[in-house]
Amino acid sequence: MVVSTLMDESLKAIVMQRFTDMIEPVTLKVFSSKNHCLFCNEMISLVNSVAELSDKIKVEICDCEENDPKAKKYGIERHPAIAVDGDKDYGIRFYGVPAGKEFTTLIESIMLVSSRKPILTPGAEELLKKITHKVNLKVFVTLECPYCPAMVIRAHKLALANDNITAEMIESSQFAQLAADFDIFGVPNTIINNGYGSVEGLVTEEVLLQQILSALEKTGEKSPFT
Repeated sequence: MVVSTLMDESLKAIVMQRFTDMIEPVTLKVFSSKNHCLFCNEMISLVNSVAELSDKIKVEICDCEENDPKAKKYGIERHPAIAVDGDKDYGIRFYGVPAGKEFTTLIESIMLVSSRKPILTPGAEELLKKITHKVNLKVFVTLECPYCPAMVIRAHKLALANDNITAEMIESSQFAQLAADFDIFGVPNTIINNGYGSVEGLVTEEVLLQQILSALEKTGEKSPFT
């Protein structure tokens, strides 16, 4: 698999224009590894290229394994990874290079964190208040999927809005074994708390939140993937 991380001048101009709307600074924390990390160099190249387009974006690179204290702090279990930070860790993650259609997701997640507050419907905000336990969302995507970016952004919005939620984009072909472990056949597919719930396809934040609450009720039962 070849992942292109090159931006032509026209794309750079579009991204630079988008970044003029940034409000607060954002830090892209890249977790790479020298231990057979197939796409780490591509990830670093892409993130550095993006950061060059705004003085409000900073890059920090941790060339570290899973047992490194920095990786543990962010719950990083695989490489390459990005944590999109602002004033704190919002639980927003990318696993695998967000190229192809997921490049837009990276840009919009940066804008999301820069805003510090997502725009949600009143119904979604009410459901969010009910989430008082830890929730992990793994949104499996492919780089060609037209519906995946919107689903990842919706998950990232929930993570930004509620400190109990972490939301990860996982590129299925770059993490094929993990996708197989969760029986991922179509994307987007969102796995809730490692299998206590799942949502196939693109759904609204409210539907996703309802599925999260349903999954939380199953806590203590045996997950089908454990």
